[in-house]
Amino acid sequence: MLRQRTIFTGYPSNTFMLKVKKRSATLGFIDQVSEDTISGWSLAPYVIVLVNGRARCQLSCERQRADVKRAGHSLSGNVGFRGQLALQHGDIVRIVTPQGVPLRNSPWLYRNPRQSDWLPIAISHHHAEYDAIARLPDQLSVEKFKPLFGQSAERQMAGAVLNVANQAPVMARFDVEPKAHENVKQLYDNVIMPSRIAAPPLLEAISQDRHVIQIFAFQPGITLDKVGNGWEAWVPLVMAQLLTLQQAGEARRSALRRRSSRFRSLLHRLFPSVFVQALREGGGKLELTFFIFLMRVTARLPRVLSHGDLHRNNVLIDTQREQVALVDWDRWAYLPLGFDAALLLRGLPWVAVETLAEKRVDHQLGTLVFTYLFQCLDVAHFMRSEAATLLRARIYTLYEQFKLRPDTSQ
Repeated sequence: MLRQRTIFTGYPSNTFMLKVKKRSATLGFIDQVSEDTISGWSLAPYVIVLVNGRARCQLSCERQRADVKRAGHSLSGNVGFRGQLALQHGDIVRIVTPQGVPLRNSPWLYRNPRQSDWLPIAISHHHAEYDAIARLPDQLSVEKFKPLFGQSAERQMAGAVLNVANQAPVMARFDVEPKAHENVKQLYDNVIMPSRIAAPPLLEAISQDRHVIQIFAFQPGITLDKVGNGWEAWVPLVMAQLLTLQQAGEARRSALRRRSSRFRSLLHRLFPSVFVQALREGGGKLELTFFIFLMRVTARLPRVLSHGDLHRNNVLIDTQREQVALVDWDRWAYLPLGFDAALLLRGLPWVAVETLAEKRVDHQLGTLVFTYLFQCLDVAHFMRSEAATLLRARIYTLYEQFKLRPDTSQ
């Protein structure tokens, strides 16, 4: 049984259909990696553990996980794995299914708690995972670094925080297409900087091997995904930034022209993915009719300037200054209202999503439409669940209110 996987290639096209890659219907999560133990869960029969790019062992997924069962990801709950490892500071652990699909939180960078978070530059010359660091141009006098990973198994390292001699730390993004860089720079020049959107300043771009290394000012903080319990308290600050982005995007619409690059909108294949999922799960006339209805709804929603890839790993939280910053703008585009918010809140029950979303009818409608679609991909047999029935009813109600608005022709 196949499912679709979102491919993340960095930090979006008016077509609203997730860039995906076929994969097995395997969900999974790495819970913890310590010096000698690794644990998590997966719906695959076993997972493969790789350390620094080399297979270390295979672990059977048969331990009882009541939390996974309660979440609806597994009927039996016998999906947990646990194994022994011997790791050194700076080792990179990747856990994949037999089909090579990485679990969530893979790769995992192991840092010995008794050592510095910074890694010495010397390690990059003896460790294939850090090849991008080893190839940095001489003009960057890097003394130590902190790796930053994306979610694609196809890329070793998306970027790094660099401690450069005689200056403040910077953030570097590697192997960026020139066209993709031009798109980001265009957004920075026309919207982010003039409107003071909370994002790390783009300092320079360095050409290297037909690609570009983007250099950003260092942004302190942790990702929203790692804040833990209570992360929802930061959502209003993020929503305020999205509102500023939308207002600036309306004023600068004529000045923004994206060039074609590999960073297409995550909406590119969302509807096809959900449709295929519905067929595989035996969706009936009710579910398929509602799916067609959602396509009509999104066609009527206003298009607003959007981040396009606003999952919680792309939101940085500075808890000391009580500030947020949005990173990885490669997929910006004019997208249906509510997509950014739904992606940010993905994984929450729809009632919680509606509570956290803006109170405007059009925004709540768009947010719940995309929440429904994401739930179809994330939760097994969601379309036939009680939660889906209630959410469909709520979307119908909001759409009736939306049609009465005088500005629905936008």
